[in-house]
Amino acid sequence: MNREWVKSLPKIELHCHLDGAVRPRRILEELRRRGAPVPADFEHQISVTEECSSLAEYLGCFALPVRWLQREAALEQAVVDLLEDCRAEQIRYIEIRFAPALHLMEGLRLEQVFQALSRGRERGEAATGVKCAFLVCALRNHSEAENLAMLDAAAPWFPALVCGADLAGDEDLYPLSRFASYLNRAAALGMPLTIHAGETGSAESIARALELGAKRLGHGIAMGHDPALIERVRSLGVAVEMCPTSNFQTRASTGWDDYPLHTYLDRGLCACLNTDNPTVSRTTLSREYLRAMEEGGCTREEVVRLLENACHAAFTPGAWKQAYLQELAEYAAKQEG
Repeated sequence: MNREWVKSLPKIELHCHLDGAVRPRRILEELRRRGAPVPADFEHQISVTEECSSLAEYLGCFALPVRWLQREAALEQAVVDLLEDCRAEQIRYIEIRFAPALHLMEGLRLEQVFQALSRGRERGEAATGVKCAFLVCALRNHSEAENLAMLDAAAPWFPALVCGADLAGDEDLYPLSRFASYLNRAAALGMPLTIHAGETGSAESIARALELGAKRLGHGIAMGHDPALIERVRSLGVAVEMCPTSNFQTRASTGWDDYPLHTYLDRGLCACLNTDNPTVSRTTLSREYLRAMEEGGCTREEVVRLLENACHAAFTPGAWKQAYLQELAEYAAKQEG
């Protein structure tokens, strides 16, 4: 019963990386196009299971997808594919994260990357009816100059294509204090900020993200045992993009007994559920919500609240939000009746 209810539920996704959502067959097609052998452990190279041992193992699964996403046609097709997958999942709106600098390894310019994604969105939205926008990701292991150049290239595409800016990477090796210039520049451009923070156990990273103006936190699970920090996040109205399966696989959390989803909901945080990387984690948004119900003990009412939160936290404004909330309410009422 819950499976069918969740499958047909109208949804929103706010934390999904493009290179972590590439269809495996596209990677195989690219390997054949290049005349490269298909690795014997191909599936293990692009995805992990619940037996994943570390964040390092998880991150290793991005090498092959990134290798494919070095051509305009590939970037465009990846967006179309993802929106088709969203339609199958009853997703009405998705914010797609991508790091433009990762797609320059074979000669593309930043402008070409944005043009390809724009064409992909146009094709994908027309074919599926799924609405999407993009979040540009600066990378903690890149230089300040590289991240600022990326942001400058993204600026003309905001807000028509790009709806906000992100910062991703190893929180422990690269503390947020190093990226104040990038984050301040994004704020000056009017781009709302979502920052990967609190994924690897650092509550300090979350506190610093708040100081630097984050409107949303990517993952944010490290504050689960810090009531004062939770209250600060709540009082600021900062949303938390939670990704359970990914968090379990990277060992950011040991499992549902230790996962702060109910803590956040009980304390009034604007939390929502996401896939992070559907291909790498072998998951879907429906699976995330079904797991939250069947393994995490969420009720249908809590699931609806999580989706309402996602709608309120989405960076793209417009009448679509009210239309979505009405559709969600009607679906919930109909199923109750």
